[in-house]
Amino acid sequence: MKNARRTTAYPVVQILRKTLWTAIPVVIIFMFVSGFSFWEIRRQNNLSLENAITIYQTDLSHRLDAIAHFVQWTVVHDPILDPFKTDGHVGDFRQAGNDLRLRVSDMQYSTGSEFMYFFYWDEGDIFINASELTVDYETYKKIKKKVIDDFENVDNTEGFSWMPSVIGGKTYLYYSITYRHRTFVSLVSIEDILAPLSNINLGSHGNIKFQSLDGNTYYQSATRPEGLLKHYYNELHFRGEDAGLPFTLVIESDMLGNYGKIFLLQFLVFLAALALSLIMGSYILATYKKVILPIKIFSSNLSRMDSLSDAESANLDLTDSKMQELNQINDQFKSLIHEITRLRINVYEAELDQNKFRIHFLQQQIKPHFYLNCLTTIDSMLSLGDVSAAQKMLQFTSKYFRYLFQADKDFVPLSSEIAHTEDYLDIQMMRLSENIEYSCDIDDKYMDVMIPPLLLITFVENIIKYAEPAGDSLQISITGSDYVKNDADYIEICIKDNGQGFPEEVITKISNGEYLTTDSGSHIGITNCIRRLKLLYGDDFEFYLENSTAGGAAVVIRIPRKE
Repeated sequence: MKNARRTTAYPVVQILRKTLWTAIPVVIIFMFVSGFSFWEIRRQNNLSLENAITIYQTDLSHRLDAIAHFVQWTVVHDPILDPFKTDGHVGDFRQAGNDLRLRVSDMQYSTGSEFMYFFYWDEGDIFINASELTVDYETYKKIKKKVIDDFENVDNTEGFSWMPSVIGGKTYLYYSITYRHRTFVSLVSIEDILAPLSNINLGSHGNIKFQSLDGNTYYQSATRPEGLLKHYYNELHFRGEDAGLPFTLVIESDMLGNYGKIFLLQFLVFLAALALSLIMGSYILATYKKVILPIKIFSSNLSRMDSLSDAESANLDLTDSKMQELNQINDQFKSLIHEITRLRINVYEAELDQNKFRIHFLQQQIKPHFYLNCLTTIDSMLSLGDVSAAQKMLQFTSKYFRYLFQADKDFVPLSSEIAHTEDYLDIQMMRLSENIEYSCDIDDKYMDVMIPPLLLITFVENIIKYAEPAGDSLQISITGSDYVKNDADYIEICIKDNGQGFPEEVITKISNGEYLTTDSGSHIGITNCIRRLKLLYGDDFEFYLENSTAGGAAVVIRIPRKE
């Protein structure tokens, strides 16, 4: 007994599909892990930097406070400066200066030798450096000039604080107090203040900015990165108010900092995995081109056969592959294509002819409905000698029948159908001598819309035959308006009367999509119209009947708007 063949996909297709679906999540996982690692390394680097800056700010704040206190105490309370008075001697001044330098030297031991101190006594015009100079002589002269200018121009009654000052092209922090004509100054360069931060890795384009408490930058250690590079650098703000400092530090640093090598190593692992995925993808692509694509082309060409003509089908190659099996199938299919296409066209044409015959039959079924009544009326008028009425009736009737017998097309302009309906009403008013109030409220822009012939007359004729008006006259109105459905344009035609309305079972059947077929043949006109609409539009139309609460009935037809 032969083994049953498997109907599942080929093994190669399954393997390729599994390989592809395995590679995709691997790449996604590595991207997610790399992104998370980048975020975590950045966070750790920022945290490390924040801890270092916090320690630095705390130490610097203590030193600045200590120096400020030392300067204040020395100039206000320390008797070491008492010899600087107008009745003193030069030797006393020299000894007092030496004592001041010793006092400052002791202070520098605890606060740092980078802080320079200067003393100025205006009454004796004495300016001395109270600490070892770390600047050249030209800068020293500029410092001296600034101290003297500040003494003469600055009001010291508003309080004291460390202020930025540019002297000789360098930025310094400057603290000065004047008391009883004696000015004591402490000065330190920004570069010396930044020295403890020199070991922090900020990156090749990292920089530190000093900003005043109102946000103005007065010093920047390096040029900030520009272009895309600036997005790779963090900007961290350390407020001076929070640390008790007279300035705010703004630090731009490499996102990864000291952890960059770790991330680089992990990124290389990711690149290796990505390279492996690309190799796998290349293998999948090569297999796809050599095996799967020819099969897909074969299948696609098969699906195109329905849209090709006989000549195109006969010349169609289902595959251009070098696979022998597919070429054999191609030759066998080409021998069958022509016959299959011919049979398909014959069946389609037969169905089309059948539909045209059914439409024509339904139209012809409508035409004879009114013939005999019109001829009988004309005969009666002639018998009574009313020749003018008979002549007028004959004119209306000829126009009516001329249109009726020429309505063999599937569609006619709405204006022609309206004119035909009005001719019918003229005939009825002469034949029945009834008072019929007719109105047509349709804009001229709708008159070129194409509708099936004899569509309106069916329902108007139904009103004349069956409607029992509530008042003295029968009222008939026809309206037309736009209707939009699924972004497509339709025209809505509504035919109303003031009769007794439709029976509920008729409305129910129409709502349920049923035909109004009875043994007596009543409502055959409505049924034929619905069938015609079905044949011409398929399901792309709406038709329903309704009764008004104030009396009367309405027929609503919605069909695609075709000019």
